[in-house]
Amino acid sequence: MKAATRLAAAVAALALVGCGGGAAFRLTADDNDPAALAAALDRRELGGGMAPAATDGHARVFAVISGSPRRLLAHDLTEGRTTWSVDADVQSRVVVGGDFVAAVEGGAVVAREQASGAVRWRRPLDGTMLGLSADTERAYVVTRLGADGGGRYWLTALSGTSGEPVWSADANGQLGTPAAQGGLVFSPFLKQWLSVLDARTGAIVTRVRGVDQEISFVETTSDGAWFGSPQGVYRLDARAASGRRAESTFGQLTLPPQLAQARYAPDGYDAVQAGYSAADRAHILWRGDPRADGALAWLGGGYAVHYFRFVLGYDGDGQLRWAYSHPRVELVASEHAGTVLLGVGAGGEIVALDPVTGVVRHRGSLDHGGGQVLGATIDGDGWTPPGVADSSADTVAALVSIARDRDRRFEKVKELAIGALAKLPGGEVTADLLALLDDDRASDKIKDLVGDVLVARKDPGGLPALIAALGHQDDVVAETRTGPVGVLARAVGGLGDGLDATAQADATRALARHLEAPSIELGDLLDVVSALGAIGGVEAAARLQSHLLMYRVDPDLAASPEWCQAVVNAILRAGGDQGRETLRFVGADARTLPTLAAVAAAGALRRP
Repeated sequence: MKAATRLAAAVAALALVGCGGGAAFRLTADDNDPAALAAALDRRELGGGMAPAATDGHARVFAVISGSPRRLLAHDLTEGRTTWSVDADVQSRVVVGGDFVAAVEGGAVVAREQASGAVRWRRPLDGTMLGLSADTERAYVVTRLGADGGGRYWLTALSGTSGEPVWSADANGQLGTPAAQGGLVFSPFLKQWLSVLDARTGAIVTRVRGVDQEISFVETTSDGAWFGSPQGVYRLDARAASGRRAESTFGQLTLPPQLAQARYAPDGYDAVQAGYSAADRAHILWRGDPRADGALAWLGGGYAVHYFRFVLGYDGDGQLRWAYSHPRVELVASEHAGTVLLGVGAGGEIVALDPVTGVVRHRGSLDHGGGQVLGATIDGDGWTPPGVADSSADTVAALVSIARDRDRRFEKVKELAIGALAKLPGGEVTADLLALLDDDRASDKIKDLVGDVLVARKDPGGLPALIAALGHQDDVVAETRTGPVGVLARAVGGLGDGLDATAQADATRALARHLEAPSIELGDLLDVVSALGAIGGVEAAARLQSHLLMYRVDPDLAASPEWCQAVVNAILRAGGDQGRETLRFVGADARTLPTLAAVAAAGALRRP
């Protein structure tokens, strides 16, 4: 008898003798029993605090490396070294047991020794694998027999020691990837139920039925269990038996719209996400505080979002606390380990960030011998890195790196980074934003946003950078060019009369040199004129009046209603009584072109 036939026969026999069977996944059952759920969770065997799943207490990363064949390696974070690497055609996520790891390799579930990577057992699959998980003693595999969207689903427990089937439970409807912890198995069913099974026998213990939200994932940490959907997270405690958000320990994070695709966990019903996928690169890094009652509390008072190359840290109200930009390549895996946020880069880099400050607490590397890291499983709960790699988190540099990234896939997160920069004071931030305006690789949309941000910031500390940018001329030898004069003028003008006398004089001179520039476009000129009026002062008023007198007979400017109105308004704002006298003269002088004469005369009569 072939191995696959033996597994199918064993599954059928277990179902017949009632070892779990279909009782766990009936459409009708006693759901949402608080006493039954409390009793089940009370008997759950949890350790004394945060710790890796490995029974030897070592934190590890298990990474799949590209190539022909693929390779699977283990990197021991506790020892700071890669301990083994083996050829393995891994086609699923790697799951971590007590002293073994398991994954689908080819058409079989394969368990390997954590210490060496040697094959412990191999169990051929019967049907399509949809999910895999493990606890200290067993691996749990969800399979479907029959066509996609139909057929019969099975949840089978395999001995972590031998790979022999321990029990199996079948269902007429779709099963999601389960999670197991402390003698219990939590299995999503038809996106509405979470069945709680005895991990030793497969017998149903109790069920939670979601009333106002579907159940698309379940996850365990070393100190708790959690379930939910893209709409939010429930702590699996006695209160969860209500099935309702308002009566449960429930939490929902506020994500910026640019990061809306990030998810709390992989979708347990998506066969693609049963393996490593792009979804792992848009991941919310959260950790519920198991000590909190009532509304779900987030460990550390906040959360982070891993978005491809970037990690952004937020407080509980959704305000940005810090940002991290990973050099050159994407992070393909990330995990909130309680003490740190752990990430693994496509090039084999390992980084650990402080969840609250974003400080880099550890940098390491897989000894992977080349190739690309396709995905990784991180078993690092409670791991504390030795020392601190960087003394501070450079959030400004990270945000600038995000905003200047060449990849057009990240336009939305670039907008997010620019918006965050807008809220940070300081001349260096203004200089960084100006550099974005001068970046030929930035899209017009990004440049427009940067321009709006520069105008809206109104930070006097950025004036020197703005003045320097206004001083640039087109010069091939010096590799300088005139910047976006209109944007710069609006940004300077936005500082208004809040400048001291020295800053006011510097700003006036920087703007005034563009009044007579022969190549200036009308729109930019209007912005310069308005900015001088907003800054005010004797010198600005004099420059504006001189400009008016010089061009009052110019057939291009003096015939433009926009220019006439802008220069008259600016003089009235900055020029005081002398400015009114100038307007009266221009309005009455026969040499003034008619359009300007009418606007100037009306302006002279306008009340202060």
